[in-house]
Amino acid sequence: MRLDESPFVRLLIPAFAGLSTASLLAAHAAPAPKAAPKPVAIAAGLAEDTVEVKVNYSGARIVLFADSPEANKPDTGFAVALIGPSEPQKITRNTPGGAQHFRFVSAPSVFAIGAEPEASASPEVMAEAGLNVSAAALPASNYLNSPDLQTWRTAFVQLMVDRHLYSFDDAAIERLDGGLRRAKIDLPPNAPPGIYQVKAVVFRDGQKLGETTRQLTLVRGGADATLFDLSRKHGFVYGFLAILTALVVGGIASWIGRK
Repeated sequence: MRLDESPFVRLLIPAFAGLSTASLLAAHAAPAPKAAPKPVAIAAGLAEDTVEVKVNYSGARIVLFADSPEANKPDTGFAVALIGPSEPQKITRNTPGGAQHFRFVSAPSVFAIGAEPEASASPEVMAEAGLNVSAAALPASNYLNSPDLQTWRTAFVQLMVDRHLYSFDDAAIERLDGGLRRAKIDLPPNAPPGIYQVKAVVFRDGQKLGETTRQLTLVRGGADATLFDLSRKHGFVYGFLAILTALVVGGIASWIGRK
């Protein structure tokens, strides 16, 4: 059996004497591993970095501008996300055997994401970029290998979508002249106050090229802040006051009607 007498094959013969010609030729033709993309810088800024919630608040639109040296290339895509604030979360599932509970030690209270078609990537790459909504819900360390973890995560995400706190279509990205991106993300009216992260990530060929994060602060002021804190931290008191207020208003209205 005759082997290719190129210098490359001659070097391989002593070390791979037991292999077939086909194996050697396959080794000769195997492509080199694909190199990781070189990181690129992203410049980004928010139109407003503080949102104040008042009594008549019905939601807000967050505007982020982002640019990159690679932004004008047709195969480059951006993804943006509004995430936070993270806090412990608990989910309950009713079964014939009784209620089952699962706790996440940390999960975002709000997660809104949008992406250009060119920004498609595998779930693992999106998780590395902090854009995988399911992976953002972190269980206790002793549940990391639970066979039901993904089921609980999926149920939690669906629950947050039903509450309009998680969304996958409320962020729009516009490509402006020169490759500049303008992203508009809707902040839901029931979003809790706190510190949010607004992320911009650039992708090409399913790989992350670069990312940047800007901080957004949501604050509540006046009577709205008092009522919101009361509803979240003292639900029983808030409910009692709401019922009492309704009874008083109803009584006054009835008295006026009799007059």
